[in-house]
Amino acid sequence: MGHQVDQLVKLLEARSRTSDALPSLRYVEDPRASLAAATATRHQIVYGRRGVGKTALLVESKRLAERDGHITAWINAQVLKGFSASEAFLFLAETILETIVRHVGSSIAPIVGELRERLQGVRLLRAGEEVSSRIVSGLVADINGDLRRVLRHDLHQLVVYIDDFYLYSAHLQAEFLDLVAALLRDCNGWIKLASIERLTRPYEPSTRVGLEVPHDATKIDLDVTLEDPKAAQSFLERVLSHYMASAGMGGVGAIANSESLGRLVLASGGVPRDYLNLFSNSIVVARERVKAREIGREDVAGAAGLSARSKKRDLELDVSSAESPTLLDSLERMSESIKGVGYTYFRVDFAQKMIPGYEVLSRLVDLRFAHLIQPALSDKHSPGTKYEAYVLALSEYTDVRLQRGLQVLDIEGGTWTHRQSGKAKTTIHLSGTQFRDRLRLAPVLDLEKLVNGGPRNVLLHDAYEHTNSRGEVFFLNSKVVTLRDKKTQRIYYFSKSLQPDYATGLPAGMTVRENPKNGFLTLIREGGE
Repeated sequence: MGHQVDQLVKLLEARSRTSDALPSLRYVEDPRASLAAATATRHQIVYGRRGVGKTALLVESKRLAERDGHITAWINAQVLKGFSASEAFLFLAETILETIVRHVGSSIAPIVGELRERLQGVRLLRAGEEVSSRIVSGLVADINGDLRRVLRHDLHQLVVYIDDFYLYSAHLQAEFLDLVAALLRDCNGWIKLASIERLTRPYEPSTRVGLEVPHDATKIDLDVTLEDPKAAQSFLERVLSHYMASAGMGGVGAIANSESLGRLVLASGGVPRDYLNLFSNSIVVARERVKAREIGREDVAGAAGLSARSKKRDLELDVSSAESPTLLDSLERMSESIKGVGYTYFRVDFAQKMIPGYEVLSRLVDLRFAHLIQPALSDKHSPGTKYEAYVLALSEYTDVRLQRGLQVLDIEGGTWTHRQSGKAKTTIHLSGTQFRDRLRLAPVLDLEKLVNGGPRNVLLHDAYEHTNSRGEVFFLNSKVVTLRDKKTQRIYYFSKSLQPDYATGLPAGMTVRENPKNGFLTLIREGGE
């Protein structure tokens, strides 16, 4: 790993984060989001977690708009922090008017002079005392009248880009967007907004204020990640290949083996910026090994452990100071409970999707502490019951080496694999059916327990029961006991660390007996074993 690798690391560190001032090294169209859709003449909201490519999509859309001669205005919502809706609107109105006046240049058309006067009026309002909502409403109507004379299909088109909108106060978002939409009403002017969905309130139904999806604006969702690992790996490696080419290197396999490339997809959750940062950090970790020639699977695990700190910093930036400790507590309890029964993946019952605990889980997913891997999973033994399936972020069960004794899902060559960590030759490549069957054995998260102040164990039951058609018994690790009812062939899973009372969760008339001499457990039913 020589000079070219040094160049690659520098490039990844410098260019993995996109902004209007620093576009992508080269835009790679995400198969999950059409660039053509993002450039359509409609108001649009681009949703996605941090790092999925929202800004990159907006920047490329802006480049194409400017290529076609359109007027563009760009703001990052971080500059609106602390502004009321009216103050934020005046800031954007000033930006829009400045942009249009600059675009038309020295034109002597009467409307241009009127726009310059309107711009001066907005500047005076911003420099003065607090402006009443009545004055702002009148200003919206006046500016809209001016813009309708300029922003016409036979003259000019304006595209307003608002990045990181989730950084603006959620309770003011709908009011602000309502003012901006009114400003551009009946004009050839369009809003393109990027945000995190669960931190965004673009419309208030009770007052009918804001932008309502899909009536007023269309939604572009970039949040589909590991549900199709093959598509995710192909896309991410195409993005990485441009960085490697710029550093004068060959394909992505030149310094990383196939196992590590698959694990990078898992560790990143399919998020491009996380993927690039993890690749860079994996190189750093690999260099700590003597004569390392390529990135290995354990190097990615080490890099994932290092990334946990940056994700927790993101959490503190994205949520209030009061909410941050409660989310971290929920994450700790969720992670401990799932790993405590020997798993790294888990299920959530559809029936719990409307309770507050689901919002907590969704926030943790937005912050990349867990990843959705199956949006709908049936229950073979309970018709009508459905689950979502998730996997913990790799950073939650690794530091330097992957924790031992866990049932682990991994990705290799764009397909799912399953193995038991710390045990050789247990890797199984899973077909679609085998993958879903594995997920059906995962513990179920009880979202009612996940909310602030809930118990340490946040799983639905202390004993997990599954029917195994072959009657096999799987011994997961030293903390998990697996017993089979000889009569029904039903399998029961118990966690010693979470529930010392092994009988909890068993059907009536059944219990567990522990042999005091050897610690073996036996499943007992009334009338014999």
